[in-house]
Amino acid sequence: MDTFFRDNEVHMDSLTDAYTFDTINTYASHLINQKIEFSYLFLDLDNFTYLQDAFGKAVANKVLFDVAKEIKSIIREKGVLARNQDDEFSIVLKNITDYDSLWDYCHTILVRINELQIEEIGYQTLTLTIGIARFPENASNVDDLLLCVKKSLYRGKTKGRNCFIIYLPEKHANIEPKDDKQKALGSMSLHSNVYRFLTSTDDLRIGIISLFNFFSSYFEIDHICIQSDSRIIIQKINSLSQTKSFEHIPHQLIRANMNRLTEVLYVNDTKNLLKGKHEELYNCLTEQNIKSTCLCDISYRNSQYGILRADMTVSDTENHLWKYSEMDLLLTAAKTIALILHYTGKNLETL
Repeated sequence: MDTFFRDNEVHMDSLTDAYTFDTINTYASHLINQKIEFSYLFLDLDNFTYLQDAFGKAVANKVLFDVAKEIKSIIREKGVLARNQDDEFSIVLKNITDYDSLWDYCHTILVRINELQIEEIGYQTLTLTIGIARFPENASNVDDLLLCVKKSLYRGKTKGRNCFIIYLPEKHANIEPKDDKQKALGSMSLHSNVYRFLTSTDDLRIGIISLFNFFSSYFEIDHICIQSDSRIIIQKINSLSQTKSFEHIPHQLIRANMNRLTEVLYVNDTKNLLKGKHEELYNCLTEQNIKSTCLCDISYRNSQYGILRADMTVSDTENHLWKYSEMDLLLTAAKTIALILHYTGKNLETL
């Protein structure tokens, strides 16, 4: 390792003092040419765009620096760290390819990053997702190895983030990595953010609007709203939504189909409603060009205040499948709003 970095031209990332992506790829090619086994890791910070929007570029840059410093302290002489772009890093671990050792390294990285305390972001919990592939087990050249890494990283993102995936052909070969458009989350920090948005001001309406702006951007939800028994109270329509006008959905249609245990109703494809003979709800959704929806009861004890509703309209490219992590966060928002209404004595109509 020392010989390679002494004898070859290397470039450093000025922000994090890690190597550049081109340098670490050249190093990976060198190891392949020398037939030296190694593992290649991609690490992607979860929710970094939100951090940058919320706290500014200078604070976001400090987060990247601190994360890189922490990772370097973990891998030490066992590997090298590079910054790919934005919030993504790479690690090459020379002579470490056995599953158990990789598991230990990745688990340590996740835990240490989760525990990293950064004052500038209010000590929020940071999470990251890691994809891993191995030479020569998974590929014989850098390009194919990187594809395996990207597939495992994508699987980690869709699984719920804050996890690591070691590439296994029988599980991951057929994955087609995409841009991370369908936002997933699996960290406690995002639930904390829901509470923070809703309680940062005494004006609940302002808190809900801020939360909806975040949800709309983070999940790329076409339409998110709160509706009372009679009307839509607050809503956010994404600029990319193919529908610009949404109407109230009768609560009796929603609650008649809602899971009584979770108090959530989600529809991944409105056509499924016809199979269940829920034609009235199907017609109500399709009239608004809604392809999928997630509806959460805003209720506390015996009081029902309204419905939190998130809609995705018909898309020419892909359908939105609601993940449990997404629905969990929407339900957290609904129940937090219900608690605030209960303890303040307010109601949705007066917001």
